[in-house]
Amino acid sequence: MPQLFDITNIITTYGQLGIFIIIFLESGIFFPLPGDSLIFTAGLLAPILNFNIIFLTLLVFVAAYGGGIVGYYIGIKLEHLKRYAFFRKIFKQEYINEAHNFLEKHGLSAMILSRFVPVVRTFLPIVAGITHMEYFSFIRYSFLGAFIWSTSFVLSGYYLGRIFPQIHDYLIYVILLVIFLSILPGIVHYFRRKKIL
Repeated sequence: MPQLFDITNIITTYGQLGIFIIIFLESGIFFPLPGDSLIFTAGLLAPILNFNIIFLTLLVFVAAYGGGIVGYYIGIKLEHLKRYAFFRKIFKQEYINEAHNFLEKHGLSAMILSRFVPVVRTFLPIVAGITHMEYFSFIRYSFLGAFIWSTSFVLSGYYLGRIFPQIHDYLIYVILLVIFLSILPGIVHYFRRKKIL
C-alpha cells in the first residue's frame, strides 16, 4: 500500500497536523487523498494516541470548511481563464449555466451530500466558484456539510472503538470497509448510467 494511503502510518507519523493538511487539501484543492477513512481511523485511534476527541473533531471541521472556501476561490480564478480560447472550450457557458442552476436549486443538499462522496467533495466547491454560486449561501451550506461530515466520521470511529475495543485487531479490514462504503455511491451511479445508456 503506498505510503500516502497507509492511514495508520499517516496518523501515527504526522499526527493531527498531518490530518489537518490532508483534509484541507482534499476539501477543495487536491482530490486523490484518503479523507473518509483517515478521519474515521483517527477517531478510532484517538484514545490510544491520546488525541482529545473534541479538539480532533473541531480540527477536522476547520480543515474541511477552510479547504472548501479555498476551493470556491480557486473556482472564481479558473472562471476568469475563459478569456483564453483554450479554456473557453473547457468552461463552456452552457455547462456553467447548467451547474449554476443546479446549485441554486439543490445547493444545500448538494453541499451536504457531496461531503460524503470522494472526489465530488473536492470539486463541488470549485464548481460553485466557477458558476458564481451566491457566496453567503455557499458558506452556510459548506459550514453545515463540513460539520455533519466531520462529526459523523470522527465520532463514529471514536465510539465504535470505545464500544468494541477488539476492533483495533481488525483495523485494516475496517479501513477497507470505510473506503468501499465511501466509493460505493460512485460505483452505483456509474452502473446506473451504463444501464440507462
